[in-house]
Amino acid sequence: MQSAEARIEQLFGEIDAMPFGPGERALIDEAVALADENGLDQLAYAARLRLLPSASMLGDTDAQLSAFAWCVGRNAADPQRFPLQVGGFDLLWYHKHVVSSLMGSPLFSLADVEAAIEAMQEQYVKEGVGVSGVLQARFQAAVGQGRLEEAGRWLGELKRTPRDNYSHCETCVRAEEAQYHYAIGKDADGLALADEIFQQGMTCGDEPENTIAQALLPLLRAGRVEGVYGARQLHLRGYRMARGNADHLPMIAQHLRFCAVTGNAARGLDILERHLGWLVHDGLNAEAHFEALSSAAVLLGAAERAGAGGQTVSAASDPKLQKVFGEHTGPWTVSELRKAAHAAATDLAAQFDRRNGNQWYASRLAEDEALAEVSYELPIGATRVGTDRTDATAAVVPDDLDGRLTMADDLLAMDERGQAQQILAAADALGEAPGGEPLTAAQIATIAGLRARLEAAAESDEVLVGIFSVAAQDGLGAALAMTETALADPELEKGRGRGRRAALLRTKAQLLGADDQYDAGLAAADASLAIGLRLGAREWASTTASLAAHLAQDAGKADLAIERWRIAIREAALAELPQELVARLELGSLLQALGRAEEGVEEAREVLRRQTATGAPDSERAETLRRIGQGSVAMQELQDALDAYRDAVALASKAQDWLVATRAALALGDLMTETGDEDGITVLAGAVESARHLEDEDPMWVIRAMHMHGRALSVADDDERAAEVLREAIDRAARAAADEHPAAAFEHADLLDSLARALVTDHEDEALKLAQQAAGEFAAIDEAVPAGRALMLAAGIHFNREQPEQARPLMERAAEILTEHPDVLGQVLHALGDVYEQLDRHHDAKQARERAESLS
Repeated sequence: MQSAEARIEQLFGEIDAMPFGPGERALIDEAVALADENGLDQLAYAARLRLLPSASMLGDTDAQLSAFAWCVGRNAADPQRFPLQVGGFDLLWYHKHVVSSLMGSPLFSLADVEAAIEAMQEQYVKEGVGVSGVLQARFQAAVGQGRLEEAGRWLGELKRTPRDNYSHCETCVRAEEAQYHYAIGKDADGLALADEIFQQGMTCGDEPENTIAQALLPLLRAGRVEGVYGARQLHLRGYRMARGNADHLPMIAQHLRFCAVTGNAARGLDILERHLGWLVHDGLNAEAHFEALSSAAVLLGAAERAGAGGQTVSAASDPKLQKVFGEHTGPWTVSELRKAAHAAATDLAAQFDRRNGNQWYASRLAEDEALAEVSYELPIGATRVGTDRTDATAAVVPDDLDGRLTMADDLLAMDERGQAQQILAAADALGEAPGGEPLTAAQIATIAGLRARLEAAAESDEVLVGIFSVAAQDGLGAALAMTETALADPELEKGRGRGRRAALLRTKAQLLGADDQYDAGLAAADASLAIGLRLGAREWASTTASLAAHLAQDAGKADLAIERWRIAIREAALAELPQELVARLELGSLLQALGRAEEGVEEAREVLRRQTATGAPDSERAETLRRIGQGSVAMQELQDALDAYRDAVALASKAQDWLVATRAALALGDLMTETGDEDGITVLAGAVESARHLEDEDPMWVIRAMHMHGRALSVADDDERAAEVLREAIDRAARAAADEHPAAAFEHADLLDSLARALVTDHEDEALKLAQQAAGEFAAIDEAVPAGRALMLAAGIHFNREQPEQARPLMERAAEILTEHPDVLGQVLHALGDVYEQLDRHHDAKQARERAESLS
């Protein structure tokens, strides 16, 4: 049986190899308990030294302070058995953490804080180490208490004091100083320090996510919105980094403020829902609670002003939060929770100010309240509260019976049966009101007709059916003419017929889009959308907004497309329609295509979270993961991309969704190959097998997969196998070209080029022939750049054989066809200059090189 000592040593090995987290903490707790139970004080000391950084990073102030006091007591009593340093752990280092922890709760007096700093200084002096860390603690404590003038003096002394082994790291020093500059109103100085952290890639335990969070509002004030180090991208990056650790609650608070002032109240509400429970994570970190509660009040106020005061905040109903917000009957609304959060923040501010003897926290609360008057237009992702920039007004149910019957008729014309039923019920309620007028025969007949339509199958408009039939038989022009005739019907102008008009307008938009008249199609779709929004036809509005988004994208109007996708998402969410997730994915893909990959991945991750929670089919989750992988590559988060692609392949293969499995496997294999992982070749071989399932549907998938597999083999210097795979792909591409597959001609030429490159080392003659053939095929389909590169490959073979006369015409031909591609042409001209030199045509060489230089 393993001894307690052996088990503890085993635990230490596992702990030291793990990142901070619940799993690591569980092992530390086991080691502490085992050492205490067996009276192994020295091992208990070593275990608690491991607990100190873990508790600090995970937000367990109680455990941190208890462990520190225990260790300090043992060290003071017997420094020989309990030395300051055990392995890589140093008790001196953790004094600074204790100071900040005491500062974070009004339960500890200023005398407690000062005593901790004095003890730290006494111990540092006793051990003969520098006092830079002590001065940093004094500076940090002064800032935390709002004694900013004193903080400035400590900062000056800190800058004059040499750094030592117990100084804060360079990243944390900059981060704390930046926060001080923001506090005294010197945003530019603070952002300069933040930029050093961002641009130099500086990191620490909570950095750069802490610096990002603190910089968000200063960045907005400075007008730095876009770009890698702009507020938008840093918010997305920083929130992603902060959201996994409950000790990051103050960072989450800054992201809530950001959402509140940038018009992203819906996003802020989603974030608040996810992290509200963190208010009870660390009972002693009242500073974090104040930050969270005050920022929550700011965010909830923004949502309230945007019209979401009655929206439910589900997470607030957690019984554990009663001690924060008090008892409450029923679900919390945004408005109710705002008041409770503000009251709780006000109470904490008063406690801190009593402890500190000033009004620092009250002033911070006032600054947060003033954010209600601050606004920066910076929409991110999808929204579900607030107003969108459309000309549509909210649906209003008419007061009179005839108006309600007309509205029901309109909704049925749009096949909005659920909404129509609600309006009919409202009509019934009106008819049953005391003193109501008796129904006329016409009204009775109208109600009966509407009920019959409700009970019948879905609406089928003969005119619409006829329009699409004409489109199929006589073409889009005839169908559009028929649509215009229907829209000109005077009956549509008599107060009734809005639903029919909406249907005709949407049909017109679809026909115009099919005819590549995207702007006109968008205008028709928007007109149909406006009717749907006015009638409260949410499913219609969501579907039509999606159509408008596609048309806007085709028209090159990305901003309009984003707005339309947001409307589609909002309306689908309000109607609880599954198409909300589809629209979110489409919005995410658009944002990614626009270079806003962080936002795109955020949307996809939200979709995945919902899909996982609702048990969506494996194939749907696989496609979402594939898109997350794409976005992660764009963000250079390569490990996240690899993980997403692997999961996508596994889920899609399990579901036998061979299209998604193939696409994800190709992306995974390509990324693995690029990053030097030889297993990428195996993954690409698997992609070929997945693609075989798609052969009857589209033979190009197998051809492309073989092409990528062959290229990867060639890169790995397995040219024999590469040639075998590429030759089979060439034969398949030739057959597809004979069948007039639109993509086969390019693929065949590209495969010839790839095979030439694979053979160039050992089979130059064949490679030369293949390269020239590839160049000819590329030129035949007006693909100038690949044609030029294939010619240069052939020319390079001649040049390496010391045959410049044979290389010259190939290079001259490449230069001729690359006239409109200066970036590639410059390379060709420099190479051509070398060929002319070998042929003693020095004047031509000079001209070629001068021409190349003029292009740069």
